[in-house]
Amino acid sequence: MRTSGKWPLIAVLVSAIVGAVAANAADVMQKKTVGTYRVELHVLPAEPFFSKADVAAKNVKEGMEIEGGDAPVAPDADSHPNHHLVVHLFDKKTGKVVTDATVTMSFVALDAKGTPAGTPTDVAVVVMQAIGKGAASTHYGNNVTMPAGRYDVTVTVNGQKADFAVAAADAPATPMGHMKM
Repeated sequence: MRTSGKWPLIAVLVSAIVGAVAANAADVMQKKTVGTYRVELHVLPAEPFFSKADVAAKNVKEGMEIEGGDAPVAPDADSHPNHHLVVHLFDKKTGKVVTDATVTMSFVALDAKGTPAGTPTDVAVVVMQAIGKGAASTHYGNNVTMPAGRYDVTVTVNGQKADFAVAAADAPATPMGHMKM
């Protein structure tokens, strides 16, 4: 085999791309426009949640600060959540983050034909911000248990519905506390 020329360089580049894709195999992000909103759905590794008081008292630097909504599911909960299923919402005209929406979410596994396989699971929606990032990081969702597979995720924002088809990996690739903003 020849070791000079462009082929070794191509092999190195392909290897780097494959490695980068594998490193983030658990992270999913899809965008849709519904009504007056741009909705970004993220499927990420489970994240820890903290109250405002905990953030201040314990000098917490990473994780999610609870702003309202339903009770968060801790990464070490009995349900063994492996993903942080969330949406970021933006006004589609201005691009500004929407911090006061009413959001519902659910997901259902899909079979090999893409047909729902079972009953949808409702997500207890927490309104949260990434610690130290402020209102611009406001998003909605929770930690959930999603075994590897394909899913239909339904998000309703102020009465307007968006459906997403996503694939979830079994084990998260990115360590907790490193949500991409």
